[in-house]
Amino acid sequence: MEKRNYTTTSGDKPINIEINNLAQQASGSVLAKMGETTVLVTATAGQNDRFEIDYFPLSVDYEEKFYAAGKIYGSRFVRREGRASENAILVGRLIDRTLRPLFNSHLRREVQIIVTCLSLDENNDPDILGILGASAALSISNIPWGGPVAAIRIGYTLTGEFIVNPTFSQRENLILDMVVSGNRNKVNMLEGGAKECSEEIIGKAMEMAQREINKLIDFQENLIKKEVKPKLTLSLAELPIEKVAVIKNFLNSKLEPAVFNYDGNRRLNNEQLKTLEDGLYTHLREEEKWNSDDLKLVDIYIEEEINNLVHKKAIEEEKRPDGRKLTEIRPIEVSLDILPRAHGSALFMRGETHVLSVITLGAPGDELTIQGMEITGTKKFIHHYNFPPYCSGETGPMRGPGRREIG
Repeated sequence: MEKRNYTTTSGDKPINIEINNLAQQASGSVLAKMGETTVLVTATAGQNDRFEIDYFPLSVDYEEKFYAAGKIYGSRFVRREGRASENAILVGRLIDRTLRPLFNSHLRREVQIIVTCLSLDENNDPDILGILGASAALSISNIPWGGPVAAIRIGYTLTGEFIVNPTFSQRENLILDMVVSGNRNKVNMLEGGAKECSEEIIGKAMEMAQREINKLIDFQENLIKKEVKPKLTLSLAELPIEKVAVIKNFLNSKLEPAVFNYDGNRRLNNEQLKTLEDGLYTHLREEEKWNSDDLKLVDIYIEEEINNLVHKKAIEEEKRPDGRKLTEIRPIEVSLDILPRAHGSALFMRGETHVLSVITLGAPGDELTIQGMEITGTKKFIHHYNFPPYCSGETGPMRGPGRREIG
């Protein structure tokens, strides 16, 4: 087997990226290792553009293989992996949120990232390795992308020490366990948990993580120079400049009153924005040069204009759409005992976000048995999150929990 190895250090741990013949039909693939934890990461682009859809079709999947931890699970009659575990879905989302912002949102070519954990030791978590491997695989592939990126897990102990990429056992006693990812000098994703950490501690953790991320970016850039393939030239779902100008001119003076519009309760009035959007579509349909394919792309430019306006007002004028100051949070309203027969219930309301929480107390036999690649045992606290379509004023199918709800 052909092998080319590139090694660096993150914290006190060596990391190895191996380029070999595995998955050689993919657009890009790498084998990433930290200790004995090993992940295979592939990045593959589809053959055709899908201009009939109005989003960038990126999918990120993280696959657990029980053999990676030397385990045999499954039902008595089907001894193999089934649907993705909650942990696998959470890791997949972690990787997705790091990679997605660095793609051009106008792309319509399918891109699939698959991270497969092939070997798992008792110290090194494959999630950070998956992000680094995905970045390397994309960067050396022929897929156009704005990386590289990297990720670091930062822990803070009871004794006041920061740990870079702590082990599983070290993470059990941390008061801060946080994943930071991004590109050079820019953080684009944070995820973690803390036990009443101060802002100063979290700020120092982010600074330390950014320094480690920059080192991993340097490492990847050296690898990319030697391994990168010529990038594909892909068509983008874009309108001609003159048509974009028509959209901007129509929204020019009308967008701010529609976006920065709130009632006495500081709840956004979406009707005015919807009326503006309907007026824009009516205006464009009356012009002969606008066909149905052009109209499919209008929403993209409306979102871009809203995004630019909101950021500009916040940075230059410290103005937010609902009237709050940059240092002001929405008031929280709480109502208790909403449901008479549940063991406990409460309704939390902050602005237009409402959460109904319900608690059920079970017997010892109700605990959940977990057979996972990383965790085996029982779980006494079970949290279910549901987001039906009516929550966002939309219609949709009622299926089981999706990736977002599990996340």
